[in-house]
Amino acid sequence: MTRRGLVAALLALALGFSGAPPGAAAEVSELKVALQFGIGYLPLAIMKSNKLIEKHLRAAGMPETSVTWSRLGAGAPMNDALLSGSLHIASGGVPPFLFLWGRTVDTLKVKAVAALCSMPMFLVTRNPAVKSIRDLTDKDRISVAGAGSSIQTIILQMAAAKEFGEANYNRLGTLLVNLPHPEGLATLLSGKEVTAYISSPPFQYQALAKPGIRKVLSSYDVMGGPATFLVVWTTSKFREDNPRTYRAFFNAFKEATDFVNNNKRAAAEIYVKESGDKSGVAAIEKMLNDPEIKITLVPENVMKYLEFMNKVGTLKQKAGSWKDLFFPEAHNLPGS
Repeated sequence: MTRRGLVAALLALALGFSGAPPGAAAEVSELKVALQFGIGYLPLAIMKSNKLIEKHLRAAGMPETSVTWSRLGAGAPMNDALLSGSLHIASGGVPPFLFLWGRTVDTLKVKAVAALCSMPMFLVTRNPAVKSIRDLTDKDRISVAGAGSSIQTIILQMAAAKEFGEANYNRLGTLLVNLPHPEGLATLLSGKEVTAYISSPPFQYQALAKPGIRKVLSSYDVMGGPATFLVVWTTSKFREDNPRTYRAFFNAFKEATDFVNNNKRAAAEIYVKESGDKSGVAAIEKMLNDPEIKITLVPENVMKYLEFMNKVGTLKQKAGSWKDLFFPEAHNLPGS
């Protein structure tokens, strides 16, 4: 037997004793998940705190798979991490997901797992002269996490298109200051540089609790009703290569969503513990009982974001239905 033949035989023998069926690939030994700031990420915080993914991995016969969590400040870093392979499951606003979905339709085929929540985003200001976005001037600065690609950015663009005409959709772009939500809130309240702020619960309510801060608009007004705020996404390759891990994550996601809706006080306690939020459990529980705030897997009005982004040219790819954007596990939901 030649040296090459001997090496091939030894490799075949090793594979024969590996215990893996022919053609099967091992699933990841470490699942890497990331979340951001705010109560919209509460299901993920519940999954982390209660080790729900680990629970469902054990049920799937994979007790040795570990779960690693990280916290990022915006959707763009999420996408960078997902593309680099340093992250398996990303989370954030609908537009950052759509940008990556559009970029990868012919390659990694990124899709959403499900929605995280539907929540209003408020533009608030400390400038008494600003009653609507028409009153904003070059002297104003708007704090936005992920300025340029975040869901708050797209909401401002949609509002500007309605107010000033579609050609002027980015009229407020020069006023944006890129700050993570907690830092943006602190800067607004400090009275320095930032005069307006668009964020999400709980930060916008914390801002409105301070004297001199007023609401200018709500994203629900811009969207014509409730709309998905956050989604969770990954690549088709990850889902296909790791079917049991993906299913364990999805089952944990559903369990966490149900937990929040059935145990709002306990969910608020976990959120305060996980986030270090200083507003207190009672304040978070009150937000969770707000009818405008829904922790739900159901996608709502996601196509409105896509259609606007198509119209103004920031997203080239089109979709026939919301189901084109989501993996099949979500298709039985009453989405839009």
